[in-house]
Formats: sequence, structure tokens, C-alpha cells
Amino acid sequence: MIQTFQLMKQVLTHPFNFYNDIQEPKKIRWIDAIIVIVLAFLAKMISIVVTGYAFQTREAYEVSYMQELVWLVVPWLTWSIANWGVSAILDGEGKFKEVFVGSAFALVPYVIMIVPVTLLTNLLALDENSIYSFLVNVAIYWSAWLLLIKVKVLHDFEPWKVIWITILSIIGIAIIWFIGILLFGLMNQLINFLTELWQELNFRR
Repeated sequence: MIQTFQLMKQVLTHPFNFYNDIQEPKKIRWIDAIIVIVLAFLAKMISIVVTGYAFQTREAYEVSYMQELVWLVVPWLTWSIANWGVSAILDGEGKFKEVFVGSAFALVPYVIMIVPVTLLTNLLALDENSIYSFLVNVAIYWSAWLLLIKVKVLHDFEPWKVIWITILSIIGIAIIWFIGILLFGLMNQLINFLTELWQELNFRR
């Protein structure tokens, strides 16, 4: 945990050095990424709980912990896969482990900012929502900026190629999601068919 927190501090203060350093052998661990994702999930859930009443958009019973986890993990995981795949095809130098862990650490600004920012909703009036939105956007854009730095440093791309790879990675994510939804639908239909077939066979006995 101490090593993970040290890496979190480094990615905030010296992002270019951070993404250079994680390419060194045994510098990062798979568990580092998992810890950051868990922290991001906890920060998200805490922010939902501490949101001021005037800023609440959902009732407590409408919040699904599993849904929130899926909305965090799936984009991160599919981005890691798509970005690594596209970069590998276009001569990127980054390994999957580096992309996997580096993408998780790009969420550190969100982890450290979202709870304090959300606590402000208990002090702000609803017509001051622009302040809250601005600070949330700072966390999001900061994380997006770290993702771009990750693409540039890990794969040693020029700025124009970073933008091109990012666009292709987003397209790759869309393709992965489409295939995933398609397979889920087919599997669901297959399961329903087998279930109905089993019920029909039992009924005819």
C-alpha cells in the first residue's frame, strides 16, 4: 500500500517521470492498479453518500453498487485493452502491464478530489452549481490529461500520433462494447431457448 501511495503522489506531481519510471523492471505491480481502482470506487460511493440534499439527483434506493462498479471498471479495462492493441499495431513501445497500471493511475486526480468537492455541495446553494461542476470537470480533465501523457510517454509517440491513437482507442472501445453487448444478447437468447426447451421436455413427460 505504501508503494502505491508513493506512486499516486508521483503521478500527480511528476507525471512524465512517473510514466517513464514505470517502464523499469519490477517498478509496478498488477495489484497497484487494483488498489487505485478500489480507491476510485470507494471515493465514488462516498461522494454519492455525502452529496448535499439540494444536489441529489437520485434516491438512495436507486443507487446500485454493482452498477457503479461496472461503470468504473468496464471503461478502464476496455480502454487498457483497446489502447494497448491499437498502439501495438502502430509500433507503440508500451507493454500491456504498463498500459493497464498506467491507465488506473490516471484516475488518481478523481480519487483525491471527488469527495472534498462533493462535500462542498453541503455548503453551496443550488444556483452555485457551476462551482461544483467546474471542480468536478477539473478532476475529469486532469485524469484525461494523464491518459494522454501515458499514451505519449509509454509508447514514445509524437503529439499528433497521441491524438490519432486516442481516437482509434475510443473507436476500439466502441467495437469491444458492441461485440460484448452482442455476445451478451446471444448468450441470453441461448439460455432462454435452453430453459424453454428443458421446460417443454419436462412438460411432455
